[in-house]
Amino acid sequence: MVYNFDDFLENLTQYVINIGIQLILMFNIIITHMGVHYNKLYTNNELFHKCIDTMHENSYYLKNLVLPYYIEPPFSYFKVCYKDRTYREQYMNVDSILYDTNTATTLSGMISTYKNIFSVIKPIIKHNELEYLVLLHYRNLTDDYIISRLMYDSGNKCEEVCDVQPTRNYFLSIEYSHPTMETTISLNLDKRYLITGNELFSPCFVLKCLNYQKEPYVFDKSYSLSILDSDIKNITIGSSQYIRLTGVKYEVIEIK
Repeated sequence: MVYNFDDFLENLTQYVINIGIQLILMFNIIITHMGVHYNKLYTNNELFHKCIDTMHENSYYLKNLVLPYYIEPPFSYFKVCYKDRTYREQYMNVDSILYDTNTATTLSGMISTYKNIFSVIKPIIKHNELEYLVLLHYRNLTDDYIISRLMYDSGNKCEEVCDVQPTRNYFLSIEYSHPTMETTISLNLDKRYLITGNELFSPCFVLKCLNYQKEPYVFDKSYSLSILDSDIKNITIGSSQYIRLTGVKYEVIEIK
């Protein structure tokens, strides 16, 4: 029996392709299976949950020492962001306070204490050129949110939100531009910010986003943001505006 080399090569190629497809499918099944069990264990086993969180926290401190830009802490915090010639943050780690709490009852109480905690941190801040961006990262065994509010030296009311829920809003792209910059910068918005009532893309929020990425930038009140939303609608906002999320839509608010 005479074998044709071309036929042999074609059969071998097809065999390798079939094996490769089967290995990829098997790998995906294993990864999916491991992911499901990992998430179940992480949610239901408090000891495992805290061990993983401790590893993430230690990794954060190590990265924070070597990276030239800010990274998001893995623990719950109350944070005040501001601009004193450069971007700055002051925060309190509140992981031990919030970790074992219930989301619905805790958030309604925590948000109402914004000004009390803010009054503790504010004396540390000597100078601020923008509005204050006040953030509460709330994380427990089941939920993980970052609540974002604006506050001013005038002491205006920090809006209370008792029913914090994930919103249907999301943004496909966020592009930062400035008249003196040749190229735009793509900004990433953490999905944990996508909850009802959050106030996003104020000047200090934009400055925070710029400091959480590695590209060089120019920042002053001449910037603009081009945002493509989930309805494929493009909007442009500047330093006199910000966005407030609602359940199914968002509002563009003028800064007074």
